[in-house]
Amino acid sequence: MHEEAGNGSPPQPRQFRTVGCGARGAGCVTRLAGFGMALGGANHIRTPVLFGESWAEGIGTGILMIAIGVVAVFAGARMSRFGRRHTARLIKDPSLLEPRSYILYLRPFDLDDRLHEVKPAAARNPLRRMWTPLSRTFEEDMVLSLRWKLRSRVVAVGRPGERLPLSGARRFYLPLDGWKPTVGALIREARLVVLATGTSEGTLWEFTEAVRLLPPERLLVAVFTDAADYDRFRRAAQVHFAARAAESEGREAARLAGMRWPDYPPLKKPDALTSRVVGLQGLIAFGPAWEPEFVRLDPTAVRALSDLGRLHKIMRQQVNPVIRRVRSRLSEDSGAANGSVIPPTRPSRSASRDTDTPARGPE
Repeated sequence: MHEEAGNGSPPQPRQFRTVGCGARGAGCVTRLAGFGMALGGANHIRTPVLFGESWAEGIGTGILMIAIGVVAVFAGARMSRFGRRHTARLIKDPSLLEPRSYILYLRPFDLDDRLHEVKPAAARNPLRRMWTPLSRTFEEDMVLSLRWKLRSRVVAVGRPGERLPLSGARRFYLPLDGWKPTVGALIREARLVVLATGTSEGTLWEFTEAVRLLPPERLLVAVFTDAADYDRFRRAAQVHFAARAAESEGREAARLAGMRWPDYPPLKKPDALTSRVVGLQGLIAFGPAWEPEFVRLDPTAVRALSDLGRLHKIMRQQVNPVIRRVRSRLSEDSGAANGSVIPPTRPSRSASRDTDTPARGPE
């Protein structure tokens, strides 16, 4: 997760709430104006006589207005996204977080840039689609889904040196030297740790700490890479775990030495045209004895009339069952800690349908 440490603390982002609120408001107005411009252009094409134009003039004017409207909509979305970075709330002192009150999201920092450009899928419900921001990022959608399904806020370490935090998980910033004790303590006290695969030393250390400190139900691995990159991570993790096991003893050493990562699942129909998913590729959850379960997002395993319908079927049939199992195990773990078993809550079908864990649609 962390690059090589230097001396001193990383600078805190300089946020200006006035700038953020202004950019969000201007973005909203620009999107509405662009939408109106595009509708006006379509009207010019359909009924040029109403505007005193010939058929050819109406077509040309309508196409120009639609193009300007589309550009305005996307420009407004970027303005709103920029504004939310200025208004994103930060955590000044992560040591004040209540134990088991948060989900800790750890990832290689270069993943932020890639996911920031990934657009989450639109909701199927038309009313929900109307109030869902067009500018919402993949991380914002993922965080919203985790908060809704697991009833815990999502926090993350901010990237050292970034000028503005990305919106989504609430960031906190750590010194470049001596960050490991803080992250280790946060891993131990998190309700759930969501770890994205990677091969940097920091990421491998975080995986080792998570396996060493947590029961299996409190770790969820997110895979955003293809099979080749995942295999590189798996080999590096095995080497790192073996080295750490040699330095440990007892159950901890046995757990690290016995940890095995699953193979990257193949597609059901590798030659199908709808075989590519952008963004989240799969999830790895663990059973009571650390037996891994790799669920890959496979668009070839479901049938639908459209890419959007296929995506929502992937969520319902492949991803949501994993999240439900994680929620159930977390509830059992919480109940065991309190001396009783708390039955997991079950959201309504409409809520489950509209708050799927996000991934970009098949392309």
